[in-house]
Amino acid sequence: MSFPRTARTLAASVLAVTGALTAAIAPAQAATTPDTSCERVCILDARTGSHPDYDRLVFDLTDHVAQPAVQAQLSADGSYTPGAAGEMRHLAIAGKSYLLLDVYPAQARSSGPDAYTTPAVQPVSLPSLKGVQMTGDYEGHIGFGLSLGDYTRYQVSTLTAPNRIVVDVYH
Repeated sequence: MSFPRTARTLAASVLAVTGALTAAIAPAQAATTPDTSCERVCILDARTGSHPDYDRLVFDLTDHVAQPAVQAQLSADGSYTPGAAGEMRHLAIAGKSYLLLDVYPAQARSSGPDAYTTPAVQPVSLPSLKGVQMTGDYEGHIGFGLSLGDYTRYQVSTLTAPNRIVVDVYH
């Protein structure tokens, strides 16, 4: 059985319109899918190394956004307050002194392609750096505590290509 020419033309037109609508709808549906990339800087991991005069801690960051600000503060006893109104806590790894870092604006995702992969508490056996601990992730502020041995001074820098935060703790 054969359809008349007008029926075939109508069927072809319906298929063409349906295909065009499907193509037009697909991007709109994709746009509503949650984006897995970081809106702010994502801190990906922390790595350490020892040099003759200093120990180095590097935080690797996502590359698609501007560098965050980093504030550093010495702490004699390793106490910190996570979040806005949390109770006073102490770093888990003992040290002779402590350096607290506040990275803003930033985030540390727990899963996905931009996840922070270093353990929240990471012991380190270097001359001046004894441990690194994530102390909080609250409203765009990421906190880290560094447990230190004997040291004379520290320097915090942000570098690009690739984006990273570098903390040098001198012996």
